[in-house]
Amino acid sequence: MLIKEIKECMDGLEVSACLSIKERKPILQNRSSKFQFTAVLSDRTGDIDFVYFGGFDREQVREIYAPLVIGAYVFVSGTVGTYQENRQIKASGMQGEIRLAHDDEVNLDQFIVKTNQNVDVMFDYVVTLIDSIGDNHLKTLLNLFIADTEFVKKFRTLPGARFYHHSCEGGLLEHVWEMLQYCEKAVEIHPSLNRDLVISGAILHDIGKIKENEVSPSVKETREGMLLGHIFLGAEMVKEKISQIHDFPPLLETKLLHIILSHHEKKEYGSMIEPKTPEAITVALADMIGSRVTQYIRAKKDSETTDFQVYRKPIGRVFIE
Repeated sequence: MLIKEIKECMDGLEVSACLSIKERKPILQNRSSKFQFTAVLSDRTGDIDFVYFGGFDREQVREIYAPLVIGAYVFVSGTVGTYQENRQIKASGMQGEIRLAHDDEVNLDQFIVKTNQNVDVMFDYVVTLIDSIGDNHLKTLLNLFIADTEFVKKFRTLPGARFYHHSCEGGLLEHVWEMLQYCEKAVEIHPSLNRDLVISGAILHDIGKIKENEVSPSVKETREGMLLGHIFLGAEMVKEKISQIHDFPPLLETKLLHIILSHHEKKEYGSMIEPKTPEAITVALADMIGSRVTQYIRAKKDSETTDFQVYRKPIGRVFIE
């Protein structure tokens, strides 16, 4: 049975589909001394585990395995089953296959999910907040980014992450749009916060993802994204723009860079440093709220189970009734 989406996979079905490699694990030798490998396949409707059972010839299995790089589109066929409460497609040299997909087998709409928010409305909101900033140095900095047409194109279209939160076309802008609203409320509650710095930090905190990720055509990590990460890349982009502004105050630059470098809050979460100013912790917590709440909402909206709960990585079990 040729399926169009992972959500159509049901236990016992013999299926074939074009999917994308999200994760893959090394080749292993099982208890029968045969070689096998596992992967996680994905499309816009979700993920499914895949296991390929090979024979005793490791090189033969390696030839199948080698082209299956993360982000590649593959044509897969096999039997759907359940193992440790997870659905999986099983294939072997005797039945089923996995190989790189041909161009005419790939339908990009099957993989790239678009934000369900209006991109123009969200971007206009960002521009409106930039216009409301009173600090001329910060406003000039933000307007330098907005005047960069290539930056704006990517800022409006790239995902907020490869996995988990805002992993859709327009997701980066949607994430910033949500964060700004949380930040506005925080400033309303705590007027002692430097609003201009909070708003600027929220807009710029994730711009490094423009260099960290690319859509070509699936969402993939770039080489510099893998080696440097979006936090460093974002700080570097901000420093480059600040260098074009005459007499930008050094302390203001340091405070803004601190927000970017600390926006994951904890070092174990990927922060280069932990927040040490009220404005930095405001942005960090808005980032966390925006990403986590969205994951729970998506888990509930995207679930098609008849059960009252669903499991989603990395948040765990979600009540969906």
